[in-house]
Amino acid sequence: MAQLVFPENEFGRRLSEIRRRMHDRGLDALVLTRGENIFYASGFKASHFASWLSELHAVVIPAEGEPRLMTRSLEKEISKIQWTDSPKLYMDHEDPYDVLVGILQESGNTTGNIGIEERFLKVSQLKKIQQYLPKAEFSDASGLVEGVAARPSKAESDCMREAARITNIGFQTGIQEVKEGVYPYEVIGAVHDAMYRAGQSDFDMSLVCVWSGPQGGRMHDTSTTERIRKGDIVTVEIWGVDNHYKAGAQGSIHVGATAPDEIARTFEMVADMFSKAKDTVKSGATSGDLFDAASSVYHAAKGTDYYRRVGGSMGLHVFTLDLVKGGQDVLNPGVSLLIQTLVDDPVLLTCAGTVMVTEDGCDELTKPILRL
Repeated sequence: MAQLVFPENEFGRRLSEIRRRMHDRGLDALVLTRGENIFYASGFKASHFASWLSELHAVVIPAEGEPRLMTRSLEKEISKIQWTDSPKLYMDHEDPYDVLVGILQESGNTTGNIGIEERFLKVSQLKKIQQYLPKAEFSDASGLVEGVAARPSKAESDCMREAARITNIGFQTGIQEVKEGVYPYEVIGAVHDAMYRAGQSDFDMSLVCVWSGPQGGRMHDTSTTERIRKGDIVTVEIWGVDNHYKAGAQGSIHVGATAPDEIARTFEMVADMFSKAKDTVKSGATSGDLFDAASSVYHAAKGTDYYRRVGGSMGLHVFTLDLVKGGQDVLNPGVSLLIQTLVDDPVLLTCAGTVMVTEDGCDELTKPILRL
Protein backbone atom coordinates (compact mmCIF):
# COMPACT_ATOMS: atom_id res chain seq x y z
CA MET A 1 0.00 0.00 0.00
CA ALA A 2 1.40 3.38 -1.00
CA GLN A 3 2.01 5.82 1.82
CA LEU A 4 1.60 9.57 2.21
CA VAL A 5 4.66 11.58 1.22
CA PHE A 6 4.77 13.20 4.67
CA PRO A 7 3.71 11.89 8.11
CA GLU A 8 0.21 12.75 9.29
CA ASN A 9 1.48 15.08 12.04
CA GLU A 10 3.12 17.16 9.30
CA PHE A 11 -0.29 17.86 7.74
CA GLY A 12 -1.76 18.55 11.15
CA ARG A 13 0.90 21.20 11.76
CA ARG A 14 0.23 22.77 8.38
CA LEU A 15 -3.52 22.84 8.98
CA SER A 16 -3.06 24.52 12.37
CA GLU A 17 -0.89 27.25 10.87
CA ILE A 18 -3.24 27.76 7.91
CA ARG A 19 -6.15 28.13 10.33
CA ARG A 20 -4.22 30.60 12.47
CA ARG A 21 -3.76 32.78 9.40
CA MET A 22 -7.40 32.30 8.43
CA HIS A 23 -8.39 33.55 11.87
CA ASP A 24 -6.16 36.59 11.50
CA ARG A 25 -7.96 37.44 8.25
CA GLY A 26 -11.44 36.73 9.57
CA LEU A 27 -12.08 33.81 7.21
CA ASP A 28 -14.81 31.28 7.96
CA ALA A 29 -13.58 28.94 5.23
CA LEU A 30 -10.78 28.72 2.69
CA VAL A 31 -11.10 27.26 -0.81
CA LEU A 32 -7.71 26.23 -2.20
CA THR A 33 -7.54 25.85 -5.98
CA ARG A 34 -3.83 26.22 -6.72
CA GLY A 35 -2.52 22.70 -7.40
CA GLU A 36 0.61 23.15 -5.29
CA ASN A 37 -1.47 24.37 -2.33
CA ILE A 38 -3.92 21.49 -2.62
CA PHE A 39 -0.93 19.14 -2.42
CA TYR A 40 0.57 21.10 0.48
CA ALA A 41 -2.66 20.89 2.50
CA SER A 42 -3.66 17.33 1.62
CA GLY A 43 -0.80 15.38 0.03
CA PHE A 44 -2.98 14.67 -3.04
CA LYS A 45 -0.35 13.97 -5.68
CA ALA A 46 -2.73 14.22 -8.65
CA SER A 47 -3.47 17.89 -7.99
CA HIS A 48 -1.56 19.12 -11.04
CA PHE A 49 -3.53 16.92 -13.44
CA ALA A 50 -6.82 17.35 -11.58
CA SER A 51 -6.55 21.15 -11.67
CA TRP A 52 -5.65 21.11 -15.34
CA LEU A 53 -8.26 18.63 -16.55
CA SER A 54 -11.31 19.50 -14.46
CA GLU A 55 -13.60 22.49 -14.24
CA LEU A 56 -13.03 22.79 -10.49
CA HIS A 57 -10.64 20.94 -8.18
CA ALA A 58 -10.22 22.13 -4.60
CA VAL A 59 -9.54 21.56 -0.93
CA VAL A 60 -12.02 23.31 1.36
CA ILE A 61 -10.75 24.17 4.83
CA PRO A 62 -13.40 25.39 7.28
CA ALA A 63 -12.39 27.35 10.37
CA GLU A 64 -13.92 24.47 12.33
CA GLY A 65 -14.45 20.94 11.11
CA GLU A 66 -12.61 18.61 8.77
CA PRO A 67 -11.02 19.80 5.50
CA ARG A 68 -12.45 18.14 2.41
CA LEU A 69 -10.87 17.37 -0.94
CA MET A 70 -13.10 17.53 -4.02
CA THR A 71 -11.98 15.87 -7.24
CA ARG A 72 -13.34 13.78 -10.13
CA SER A 73 -14.47 10.19 -9.61
CA LEU A 74 -11.79 9.23 -12.13
CA GLU A 75 -9.20 9.92 -9.41
CA LYS A 76 -10.78 7.72 -6.73
CA GLU A 77 -7.72 5.45 -6.35
CA ILE A 78 -5.16 8.22 -5.91
CA SER A 79 -7.59 10.04 -3.61
CA LYS A 80 -7.12 7.19 -1.15
CA ILE A 81 -3.51 8.30 -0.70
CA GLN A 82 -4.03 11.74 0.80
CA TRP A 83 -4.64 13.17 4.25
CA THR A 84 -8.19 14.57 4.32
CA ASP A 85 -11.10 12.37 5.37
CA SER A 86 -13.92 11.39 3.03
CA PRO A 87 -12.87 13.09 -0.21
CA LYS A 88 -15.84 14.24 -2.25
CA LEU A 89 -15.74 12.59 -5.68
CA TYR A 90 -17.97 13.80 -8.48
CA MET A 91 -18.83 12.32 -11.86
CA ASP A 92 -18.02 14.27 -15.00
CA HIS A 93 -21.68 14.99 -15.73
CA GLU A 94 -22.20 16.47 -12.25
CA ASP A 95 -21.86 20.19 -11.58
CA PRO A 96 -18.68 20.73 -9.48
CA TYR A 97 -19.99 24.06 -8.19
CA ASP A 98 -22.93 22.24 -6.62
CA VAL A 99 -20.35 19.93 -5.02
CA LEU A 100 -18.47 22.93 -3.63
CA VAL A 101 -21.68 24.38 -2.19
CA GLY A 102 -22.48 21.02 -0.58
CA ILE A 103 -19.09 20.88 1.14
CA LEU A 104 -19.48 24.42 2.47
CA GLN A 105 -23.00 23.59 3.71
CA GLU A 106 -21.55 20.77 5.83
CA SER A 107 -19.66 23.31 7.96
CA GLY A 108 -22.29 26.04 7.70
CA ASN A 109 -20.18 28.36 5.58
CA THR A 110 -22.35 29.27 2.60
CA THR A 111 -22.95 32.79 3.96
CA GLY A 112 -19.66 33.54 5.71
CA ASN A 113 -16.39 35.14 4.68
CA ILE A 114 -14.77 32.70 2.27
CA GLY A 115 -11.14 32.95 1.25
CA ILE A 116 -10.38 32.23 -2.41
CA GLU A 117 -7.14 32.24 -4.37
CA GLU A 118 -7.97 34.95 -6.91
CA ARG A 119 -4.51 34.75 -8.46
CA PHE A 120 -5.12 31.12 -9.43
CA LEU A 121 -8.79 31.24 -10.43
CA LYS A 122 -10.06 31.80 -13.95
CA VAL A 123 -12.49 34.67 -14.31
CA SER A 124 -15.17 32.15 -15.31
CA GLN A 125 -14.53 30.11 -12.14
CA LEU A 126 -14.76 33.19 -9.93
CA LYS A 127 -18.04 34.23 -11.53
CA LYS A 128 -19.48 30.74 -11.06
CA ILE A 129 -18.47 30.58 -7.39
CA GLN A 130 -20.05 33.99 -6.78
CA GLN A 131 -23.20 32.90 -8.63
CA TYR A 132 -23.58 29.68 -6.62
CA LEU A 133 -22.84 31.36 -3.28
CA PRO A 134 -24.75 34.67 -3.57
CA LYS A 135 -24.90 35.32 0.19
CA ALA A 136 -21.21 34.73 0.87
CA GLU A 137 -18.50 37.36 1.18
CA PHE A 138 -15.27 36.61 -0.66
CA SER A 139 -11.75 37.65 0.32
CA ASP A 140 -8.58 37.15 -1.70
CA ALA A 141 -6.41 34.66 0.18
CA SER A 142 -3.71 34.34 -2.51
CA GLY A 143 -0.40 33.81 -0.78
CA LEU A 144 -1.81 32.56 2.52
CA VAL A 145 -0.60 28.98 2.09
CA GLU A 146 2.62 30.11 0.44
CA GLY A 147 3.32 32.15 3.57
CA VAL A 148 3.04 29.01 5.70
CA ALA A 149 5.25 27.09 3.28
CA ALA A 150 7.93 29.80 3.55
CA ARG A 151 9.15 27.97 6.67
CA PRO A 152 9.89 24.47 5.34
CA SER A 153 9.95 21.43 7.62
CA LYS A 154 12.83 18.97 7.78
CA ALA A 155 10.79 16.55 5.68
CA GLU A 156 10.42 19.18 2.97
CA SER A 157 14.12 20.00 3.12
CA ASP A 158 14.88 16.30 2.68
CA CYS A 159 12.75 16.33 -0.50
CA MET A 160 14.71 19.35 -1.76
CA ARG A 161 18.04 17.67 -1.14
CA GLU A 162 16.91 14.57 -2.99
CA ALA A 163 15.57 16.68 -5.88
CA ALA A 164 18.93 18.49 -5.99
CA ARG A 165 20.84 15.21 -6.08
CA ILE A 166 18.80 14.18 -9.11
CA THR A 167 19.21 17.62 -10.72
CA ASN A 168 23.00 17.44 -10.35
CA ILE A 169 23.06 14.07 -12.08
CA GLY A 170 20.89 15.39 -14.89
CA PHE A 171 22.89 18.59 -15.23
CA GLN A 172 26.24 16.79 -15.43
CA THR A 173 24.77 14.39 -17.97
CA GLY A 174 23.56 17.32 -20.08
CA ILE A 175 26.97 18.99 -19.98
CA GLN A 176 28.66 15.78 -21.11
CA GLU A 177 26.16 15.17 -23.92
CA VAL A 178 26.48 18.65 -25.48
CA LYS A 179 28.78 18.45 -28.47
CA GLU A 180 28.98 19.46 -32.10
CA GLY A 181 26.53 17.62 -34.36
CA VAL A 182 24.04 16.34 -31.78
CA TYR A 183 20.43 17.42 -31.56
CA PRO A 184 18.94 19.02 -28.43
CA TYR A 185 16.44 16.16 -28.20
CA GLU A 186 19.34 13.72 -27.83
CA VAL A 187 20.68 15.71 -24.89
CA ILE A 188 17.20 16.03 -23.37
CA GLY A 189 16.54 12.30 -23.70
CA ALA A 190 19.85 11.40 -22.08
CA VAL A 191 19.17 13.78 -19.18
CA HIS A 192 15.70 12.40 -18.51
CA ASP A 193 17.02 8.84 -18.67
CA ALA A 194 19.79 9.65 -16.18
CA MET A 195 17.44 11.35 -13.71
CA TYR A 196 14.87 8.56 -13.69
CA ARG A 197 17.62 5.97 -13.29
CA ALA A 198 18.87 8.05 -10.36
CA GLY A 199 15.49 7.68 -8.64
CA GLN A 200 13.36 10.60 -9.77
CA SER A 201 9.87 9.76 -8.55
CA ASP A 202 7.61 12.24 -10.40
CA PHE A 203 7.12 12.58 -14.15
CA ASP A 204 4.90 15.65 -14.49
CA MET A 205 7.05 18.32 -12.80
CA SER A 206 10.50 17.59 -14.23
CA LEU A 207 11.93 20.12 -16.69
CA VAL A 208 14.80 19.68 -19.16
CA CYS A 209 15.50 22.49 -21.63
CA VAL A 210 18.25 22.89 -24.21
CA TRP A 211 18.66 26.01 -26.32
CA SER A 212 21.55 26.50 -28.73
CA GLY A 213 22.83 28.78 -31.44
CA PRO A 214 25.45 31.46 -32.10
CA GLN A 215 23.45 33.82 -29.86
CA GLY A 216 22.89 31.24 -27.12
CA GLY A 217 19.60 29.96 -28.46
CA ARG A 218 16.09 31.35 -28.16
CA MET A 219 15.19 31.40 -24.47
CA HIS A 220 11.98 29.45 -23.73
CA ASP A 221 11.70 28.12 -27.29
CA THR A 222 10.52 24.48 -27.34
CA SER A 223 12.13 23.37 -30.61
CA THR A 224 14.56 20.44 -30.31
CA THR A 225 15.50 19.68 -33.93
CA GLU A 226 18.26 22.17 -34.81
CA ARG A 227 21.69 20.56 -34.62
CA ILE A 228 24.25 21.95 -32.21
CA ARG A 229 27.10 23.46 -34.22
CA LYS A 230 30.66 24.50 -33.59
CA GLY A 231 30.75 27.99 -32.12
CA ASP A 232 27.27 27.70 -30.57
CA ILE A 233 26.50 28.72 -27.03
CA VAL A 234 24.27 26.02 -25.53
CA THR A 235 21.98 26.78 -22.61
CA VAL A 236 21.04 23.78 -20.47
CA GLU A 237 18.35 24.07 -17.77
CA ILE A 238 17.35 21.21 -15.47
CA TRP A 239 14.67 20.87 -12.80
CA GLY A 240 14.89 17.55 -11.03
CA VAL A 241 11.97 16.57 -8.79
CA ASP A 242 11.28 14.63 -5.62
CA ASN A 243 7.65 14.41 -4.51
CA HIS A 244 6.74 17.63 -6.35
CA TYR A 245 9.68 19.56 -4.82
CA LYS A 246 11.91 20.99 -7.53
CA ALA A 247 15.58 22.00 -7.57
CA GLY A 248 17.06 23.83 -10.55
CA ALA A 249 20.35 24.33 -12.33
CA GLN A 250 21.15 26.24 -15.51
CA GLY A 251 24.35 27.01 -17.35
CA SER A 252 26.01 27.98 -20.63
CA ILE A 253 28.39 25.82 -22.65
CA HIS A 254 30.55 27.02 -25.54
CA VAL A 255 30.96 24.40 -28.30
CA GLY A 256 34.36 24.19 -29.94
CA ALA A 257 37.51 26.22 -29.44
CA THR A 258 37.99 29.05 -26.97
CA ALA A 259 35.08 31.47 -26.82
CA PRO A 260 35.57 35.00 -28.23
CA ASP A 261 37.04 37.43 -25.69
CA GLU A 262 33.89 39.55 -25.33
CA ILE A 263 31.76 36.49 -24.62
CA ALA A 264 34.30 35.10 -22.16
CA ARG A 265 34.50 38.42 -20.28
CA THR A 266 30.72 38.70 -20.15
CA PHE A 267 30.39 35.21 -18.75
CA GLU A 268 32.94 36.04 -16.06
CA MET A 269 30.70 38.96 -15.07
CA VAL A 270 27.62 36.71 -14.97
CA ALA A 271 29.44 34.13 -12.82
CA ASP A 272 30.69 36.89 -10.48
CA MET A 273 27.11 38.16 -10.13
CA PHE A 274 26.05 34.66 -9.12
CA SER A 275 28.84 34.35 -6.56
CA LYS A 276 28.13 37.76 -5.02
CA ALA A 277 24.44 36.93 -4.64
CA LYS A 278 25.22 33.51 -3.17
CA ASP A 279 27.62 35.05 -0.63
CA THR A 280 24.79 37.31 0.56
CA VAL A 281 22.41 34.44 1.38
CA LYS A 282 21.72 33.88 5.07
CA SER A 283 18.79 33.84 7.47
CA GLY A 284 17.38 37.34 7.87
CA ALA A 285 18.69 38.66 4.55
CA THR A 286 16.06 40.03 2.17
CA SER A 287 15.34 39.17 -1.43
CA GLY A 288 16.41 42.71 -2.31
CA ASP A 289 19.81 42.18 -0.64
CA LEU A 290 20.58 39.38 -3.09
CA PHE A 291 19.53 41.52 -6.03
CA ASP A 292 21.73 44.39 -4.84
CA ALA A 293 24.75 42.11 -4.50
CA ALA A 294 24.42 40.78 -8.06
CA SER A 295 23.45 44.16 -9.50
CA SER A 296 26.55 45.81 -8.04
CA VAL A 297 28.70 43.69 -10.35
CA TYR A 298 26.48 44.44 -13.35
CA HIS A 299 26.41 48.16 -12.52
CA ALA A 300 30.20 48.32 -12.30
CA ALA A 301 30.46 46.82 -15.80
CA LYS A 302 27.45 48.43 -17.51
CA GLY A 303 26.77 51.64 -15.57
CA THR A 304 23.14 50.73 -14.82
CA ASP A 305 21.13 48.43 -12.56
CA TYR A 306 20.57 44.83 -13.59
CA TYR A 307 17.37 44.59 -15.64
CA ARG A 308 15.79 41.36 -14.35
CA ARG A 309 15.31 39.37 -11.19
CA VAL A 310 18.24 37.41 -9.79
CA GLY A 311 16.17 34.27 -9.31
CA GLY A 312 13.54 33.12 -6.87
CA SER A 313 12.34 30.39 -4.55
CA MET A 314 12.37 26.72 -5.52
CA GLY A 315 10.64 23.74 -3.98
CA LEU A 316 6.93 23.00 -4.12
CA HIS A 317 6.23 26.62 -5.04
CA VAL A 318 8.47 28.08 -7.75
CA PHE A 319 9.27 31.81 -7.82
CA THR A 320 6.75 32.65 -5.10
CA LEU A 321 9.63 34.66 -3.66
CA ASP A 322 11.30 36.86 -6.30
CA LEU A 323 14.85 38.18 -5.93
CA VAL A 324 14.05 41.63 -7.30
CA LYS A 325 15.21 45.18 -6.69
CA GLY A 326 13.73 46.49 -3.46
CA GLY A 327 12.37 43.08 -2.47
CA GLN A 328 11.47 42.88 1.22
CA ASP A 329 10.86 39.13 1.58
CA VAL A 330 12.96 37.85 4.48
CA LEU A 331 14.84 34.58 3.98
CA ASN A 332 14.10 31.84 6.51
CA PRO A 333 16.28 28.79 7.23
CA GLY A 334 15.36 25.86 5.00
CA VAL A 335 14.09 28.01 2.13
CA SER A 336 15.58 27.01 -1.23
CA LEU A 337 16.47 29.60 -3.85
CA LEU A 338 17.46 29.39 -7.48
CA ILE A 339 20.10 32.08 -7.91
CA GLN A 340 19.92 32.79 -11.63
CA THR A 341 22.07 35.48 -13.24
CA LEU A 342 21.92 35.81 -17.02
CA VAL A 343 22.29 38.33 -19.80
CA ASP A 344 21.36 38.31 -23.48
CA ASP A 345 23.92 40.82 -24.77
CA PRO A 346 26.13 40.07 -26.68
CA VAL A 347 24.68 36.52 -26.43
CA LEU A 348 22.56 34.53 -23.99
CA LEU A 349 24.80 33.56 -21.07
CA THR A 350 23.57 32.16 -17.78
CA CYS A 351 24.82 30.88 -14.44
CA ALA A 352 22.34 29.35 -12.01
CA GLY A 353 22.17 26.96 -9.10
CA THR A 354 19.96 26.13 -6.12
CA VAL A 355 20.97 26.91 -2.54
CA MET A 356 19.28 26.31 0.80
CA VAL A 357 19.26 29.10 3.39
CA THR A 358 20.97 28.39 6.71
CA GLU A 359 21.33 30.56 9.82
CA ASP A 360 24.69 31.97 8.76
CA GLY A 361 24.85 31.31 5.02
CA CYS A 362 23.63 28.63 2.65
CA ASP A 363 24.15 25.06 1.51
CA GLU A 364 24.89 24.66 -2.19
CA LEU A 365 22.39 22.08 -3.48
CA THR A 366 23.16 22.16 -7.21
CA LYS A 367 26.51 23.06 -8.68
CA PRO A 368 26.65 25.90 -11.23
CA ILE A 369 29.00 26.25 -14.19
CA LEU A 370 31.42 29.03 -13.19
CA ARG A 371 33.75 28.77 -16.21
CA LEU A 372 32.45 28.98 -19.77
